[in-house]
Amino acid sequence: MKSDNPDWENLEEVSFEIEKEAFSPKSMTCSDCKRKMSRSAMEVQIDSNIFVKVNGFECAKCHKKYLGLEESKKMDRAMVLNRIINDSISMKRKLSFDGDNYTFRVPKELTQNVEKKKIEIIPIGPNRFCATMQ
Repeated sequence: MKSDNPDWENLEEVSFEIEKEAFSPKSMTCSDCKRKMSRSAMEVQIDSNIFVKVNGFECAKCHKKYLGLEESKKMDRAMVLNRIINDSISMKRKLSFDGDNYTFRVPKELTQNVEKKKIEIIPIGPNRFCATMQ
């Protein structure tokens, strides 16, 4: 019988396995209605000018919507970009041109915990991009 006050001193050890596709589900069940949910393409508004298209699941009965981990990561990146754009978190650097490419330096204080010195560049508009260290 389930107790509202667990006995923290005498908990039993449990083990479980996580399936390969657990974070990119092929199907979902609504936690409220206990019905199988349908795949649903959604456009979520993050800000007045930012919309994100994600694939998730929607309950036909209560219309509750869920996302898997990978689609949630998309939303998270969009929210981070929105915060960067709206909070004007920025750093000014001079661009150098080597004949083929433009380059700029990243302060070492921002890269101390980065083992691989690679960068992902994401265009976010004309003359604007977001660079993330990997």
